[in-house]
Amino acid sequence: MHWLELTDEKTPSEADYALIAGGSCRTERELFSEWAQVLEFPPYFGRNWNAFYDCLSETSSSYSDIDGPPPAHPLTILVEDAFLLLADAGPRALESLLRAVADAATVADDDEDAGLYRDGFRLRLLLHDAPDRLLILARRIQTAGSRPAKDADGEFGGGRQMTLRRGDDGRNGRRARA
Repeated sequence: MHWLELTDEKTPSEADYALIAGGSCRTERELFSEWAQVLEFPPYFGRNWNAFYDCLSETSSSYSDIDGPPPAHPLTILVEDAFLLLADAGPRALESLLRAVADAATVADDDEDAGLYRDGFRLRLLLHDAPDRLLILARRIQTAGSRPAKDADGEFGGGRQMTLRRGDDGRNGRRARA
């Protein structure tokens, strides 16, 4: 499993997930409002990318109890109509979103909760839409990922790896390098 997955399957395998409306996230301002409401960011959320990362990291870290049993799965965020995600914002906005989510999702070896997540991610982002729209979104992600940014391994300059899953058989996954 990877922290980022593009899928045309309607419902994730996890029993619970946070549902984000992509149509309510066409601009940075809308995205900050939608994510803050759905993920219950604190009232002091500063509505900028640094504050977004801080609140998302805090939310994903508090999803599991360090003293309790390991979580069944990482915090899952499902974005419906993902094609519309930051559609009216510049390409830097999508890059900023992906960087913030990747950094918040990745568990470093020295994190106190490192042993809780078997795949090394405390957050999973599912981008859901129709197959043709997912292909266009994948190109937007590739463009955003072509700039030097941290990848899932914490290295700068690497490409983002994502999973593109088609729902026709429910199991056929195709990995795409983004």
